[in-house]
Amino acid sequence: MRLAIVGPAPPWRGGIALHTAEMAAAARARGHEVLVVSFRRLYPALLFPGTSQLEPGARPPSPDDRDARPMLDSLDPLSWRHAAAEVAAFRPDVVVLQRWHPFFQASLAAIARSARRAGARVAWMVHNAEPHEGVAFPHALATLGFREGDALLVHASSEARRLAALGVTGPVTVLRHPVPSRNVERRDRSESRRELRVPEDETLFLFFGYVRPYKGVDLLLDALARLAPGDPPWRAIVAGEWYVDRAAADARVARPPLAGHVHLVDRYVPDAEAATLFAAADVVVLPYRDGTQSGVVPLAWAHGRPVVTTAVGGLPEVVEDGSTGLLVPPLDADALAAALERIRHGLRFDATRIDAAVARASWGDFVGALEELGPRARGRETG
Repeated sequence: MRLAIVGPAPPWRGGIALHTAEMAAAARARGHEVLVVSFRRLYPALLFPGTSQLEPGARPPSPDDRDARPMLDSLDPLSWRHAAAEVAAFRPDVVVLQRWHPFFQASLAAIARSARRAGARVAWMVHNAEPHEGVAFPHALATLGFREGDALLVHASSEARRLAALGVTGPVTVLRHPVPSRNVERRDRSESRRELRVPEDETLFLFFGYVRPYKGVDLLLDALARLAPGDPPWRAIVAGEWYVDRAAADARVARPPLAGHVHLVDRYVPDAEAATLFAAADVVVLPYRDGTQSGVVPLAWAHGRPVVTTAVGGLPEVVEDGSTGLLVPPLDADALAAALERIRHGLRFDATRIDAAVARASWGDFVGALEELGPRARGRETG
């Protein structure tokens, strides 16, 4: 199969870029020819609240990068035409378009139309049917190009329902968000705790990822403030760049009952440091107000850690309550605090069940679904 993937790829950072890189690596490992068409410019500065859109220390995408060709400029329609021509010239069997925000819809739709004319099968990988923060986009723009698709892929049935509510028709396939297979190192717990200066008898709660309003870090602080004082000891680390004003959070963690217990790591956390944080943690806490699914859940499992998360979006579809994690109602600090107290007072999870969850969410299965599309494109056998 000849597979073209269109979406951000490293050195762009974030979950979608990692998703692109993982998909390409898994397809190549199965013997497929892969073209990745990435961006030379993603968000304009006006729309990006963070410090950098690139991985730490990385240079901007280079035209010399043959693994992921940086051709698309989100604001330059001429670049969309050039990228579409590059994809068509590759003569793909299947084209996967990474769709996570309607701001990029027009550029991806241009490639979808060109790919269909060239005889390729088009699959939209819809990470988010609607923006997390509810930014208003015209319906016609937000769904542009979906009719050019042969398949709509989502990571949760809740997103399939959101697409239907938007009036999007066509075959929708739910594929579990794959567990990362690259750059994941399971480190030793005791060694990681020594490195972080976390005592062995202390329960460590970890929030990991960009801090945005829908992620609910303020709700996590509310829950932590409700924990009973005294033993057993605990601490929490919030690790990830803040895309919101953290002044209120700074004030809260500086005074009792959170003072000395909560540590904010306000920056992008590279893989090696993340491995240490996950290894040291007892549980990963994701107190989302809303959401579709989360790449942090399979990442936590890849590091062998359970999750405590709110039952929003597609999270109840993948987290087995009491087995691979705990589910709590959203916007309920009391319920979240009760779940954290259970962890603090000795609740542990069966590592074999977490490993089983990892096995059920493989990139091989994801690429296998694309292979089902490929042979029908031009009658070729899957390579």
